[in-house]
Amino acid sequence: GPGLRDYVIGLGVVPPLLAFIKPETPMPFLRNVTWVIVNLCRNKDPPPPIKTISDLLPALNVLIHHTDINILVDTVWAISYLTDGGNDQIQMVIESGVVPSLIPLLSYKEVKVQTAALRAVGNIVTGTDEQTQIVLDCDALSHFPALLSHPKEKICKEAVWFLSNITAGNQPQVQAVIDAGLLPKIINNLSKGEFQTKREAAWAISNLTISGNRDQVLRLIQEGVISPFCALLDCKDNQVIQVVLDGLNNMLKMAGPQVDALANAIEECGGLDKIESLQNHENVEIYKLAYDIIEQYFSEVRNMHLCLK
Repeated sequence: GPGLRDYVIGLGVVPPLLAFIKPETPMPFLRNVTWVIVNLCRNKDPPPPIKTISDLLPALNVLIHHTDINILVDTVWAISYLTDGGNDQIQMVIESGVVPSLIPLLSYKEVKVQTAALRAVGNIVTGTDEQTQIVLDCDALSHFPALLSHPKEKICKEAVWFLSNITAGNQPQVQAVIDAGLLPKIINNLSKGEFQTKREAAWAISNLTISGNRDQVLRLIQEGVISPFCALLDCKDNQVIQVVLDGLNNMLKMAGPQVDALANAIEECGGLDKIESLQNHENVEIYKLAYDIIEQYFSEVRNMHLCLK
């Protein structure tokens, strides 16, 4: 844990450790050195001392170019732990200059490296819009068509999680996701992924309805998001239900002249029935939101149903 980590750091483990990072160090020994480094970067409660992070980052910048798979995997995990400690640590990692070397690893031939790289860049884009932009400026999105249709579900899930942080950004960042052709792939994961992947996709969609402008939200609707989005309204996860209702509410608010067509699409895929039944949900926020959506956009439809009964 962090106590023993800081104990060995206090005893001065870092300088002699870094001295071993040189070409003549035998490979098995360098693997051990990297393994110690990754453990010095672990734990964020509290994180490693700032000075230690500062001392380790130049070494990680060297090791990230290593050809040995074990060294590479440990190096990238070390970076991912450092980027999981808040915006100040993310900034230190960015300023070390490692990000341009990290991004190409998203398409590395070994899944173990891809997994670690995806987590590291995913952590960076949880930071500020400016920090996110550094990742986008390294052409990160070009790696995502393959990641979003990866045979390993865990990679798909992490890739959608990454994009949910981009769609929570500013409008040019939302546009970058659209321009990279990624909306259909997010929607495909929303439709066909395992539940945890669908969950991340719901966040990505809902975030876009908050951060995006009207044209961007209409593009999302045109790409066929409504049916798979509404399908999540009868899942057992209250947070997901709320995220979907929020997203639908935002879409309806922004639809303008297309609001009737959108309301019809929600009704035709069974979404309206699900929203109506959510008015009886035990969660106060869910039933209020469901009630507001019906009242605002579907009261005529509901009245017509009552007349037909």
